[in-house]
Amino acid sequence: MSNTTQVFGALIQGYVSACRNLNIVAGQKVDSIIRDLQVNKWYSLNDFVALQEIVKDTYNDSPAIFENVGIEMMKNWYDHGPGKQLVKTGVEFLTFQTSSEGYYSVIKGDADSIGEFKLTKLDETKGVAEIESSTPFNRNMERGVIYGGMKAPGDLSFLTVTNNEDENRFIIKFF
Repeated sequence: MSNTTQVFGALIQGYVSACRNLNIVAGQKVDSIIRDLQVNKWYSLNDFVALQEIVKDTYNDSPAIFENVGIEMMKNWYDHGPGKQLVKTGVEFLTFQTSSEGYYSVIKGDADSIGEFKLTKLDETKGVAEIESSTPFNRNMERGVIYGGMKAPGDLSFLTVTNNEDENRFIIKFF
């Protein structure tokens, strides 16, 4: 991971808000990282990673925690952020999130350090999609982001998001 990779302050704020809404750790470590946080400013990816390490160090079942944080982040993004104006359906979220408007709006740096969050398959008729991720973000949290973002518009009756066979490949089934 490059020391020049940066994440948007809104991403950090979204993560911290989700943790607080779910009654997940706060305390001095978190406060010191976000003390002067501005949502429209860029910060080192290392700050975001440090926040994730606090959760890993605090909880034995951190994969489930990260997934719930991802879901909560997208719920907040949709209900209290620009989500309702940007996407009207679960599939629209999927295509938005995997475009330059989605992932690349919250991270910047050289291509090798930021990776990709790429929609590699979408068949709306069959209700299947696949995403390949090479991002520096926690895959459990990304799974929650996909799930929460697709569920937020309320148009899907069924949704599963798995990455069991390959942690970097998300299989999405929906209708």
